Parts: sequence; C-alpha cells; structure tokens
Amino acid sequence: MPGTPIPTELKEQALLRLLPPYSWSLRQIANEVGTSPSTILKWRKQLEEEGLLMPKEENNIEYSADQIFTFVLEAALLSEYELAEYCRKNGLYVDQIKQWKKSCINANVSNSSKQTQVAKESRIDKKRIKTLEKELHRKDKALAETAALLVLREKFNALWEEKEEE
Repeated sequence: MPGTPIPTELKEQALLRLLPPYSWSLRQIANEVGTSPSTILKWRKQLEEEGLLMPKEENNIEYSADQIFTFVLEAALLSEYELAEYCRKNGLYVDQIKQWKKSCINANVSNSSKQTQVAKESRIDKKRIKTLEKELHRKDKALAETAALLVLREKFNALWEEKEEE
C-alpha cells in the first residue's frame, strides 16, 4: 500500500528486523509491513547514518589492536544512545564495537578453561557416538533377524505349496 502512512509500531518492528540478529532482507520486511522495498531501504539508510547498523559494504579501515581495545574500553559504559553518538563521532559502527567487545572477552578466557570446555564437549560427543553406535548395532541385528524370518517364511511357503501339489 504505497502512499499510505505506516503505523509507528509497525515501523519499529520493521526496523528491529533490519538489525542483527534478525537481519531480514528488504523484501521480507516490505512484504510483512505492506510497503515497497525502497521505503525499507530508506529506513535502513537512516539506521546506518545513526550508527546503529553497518552498511552492507565492509568498512575497509583497519585498526590496530591497541585502537580497537581503546574503542571497546571507551564504549564499555555508554548507553545505547551515547554509544551511537560515540560511534558517529569516531566513524565507527555499533556492530563493530559489539563484535570487538566479544573478541576481547574471548581473548581473555584462559587456555585451561578453553581446554576444559573442549574436553567436556569431546566427552559428550564420544558418549553420544557410543549411544548411536549401540542403537545402530541393535537395529542391524533386528534387520538381520527380520530378513532371516522372511527367508524362512518364503522357504516354508515354497515347501507347503510343493506338498499341496502332490
């Protein structure tokens, strides 16, 4: 319905679907809202200008580890509004800061806890594999038993038919 004003609540839902983790396509959102993809594109550009969404083309600026760490530290205690303002001022995107923060946190996880987690996952996987192998073995036995019964039934039927013919 182009030309018809979109209710604020519907627009807000559409804007949320543009943002991660949803990241819906323009066409999907346009179909849901009942407007054209070009309208959704305008809304997307507004989010990019506000620093709430990274543009589709990748940001080619490379920052050093020190710069990234500084950005994460400076942005750590900011509200969403202050973070968006900070990002605009520094030519960054909120998504970049959030991604860098995750990377910093993961970098500080100790190797022993990483190894413990990997070992735990390995044990769980081995246990699951063993369970699946047991189930497969049981099903193989059942299949072999069924096949043997079918062969015996066919032989029995063949013998029975021979005796009836005599």
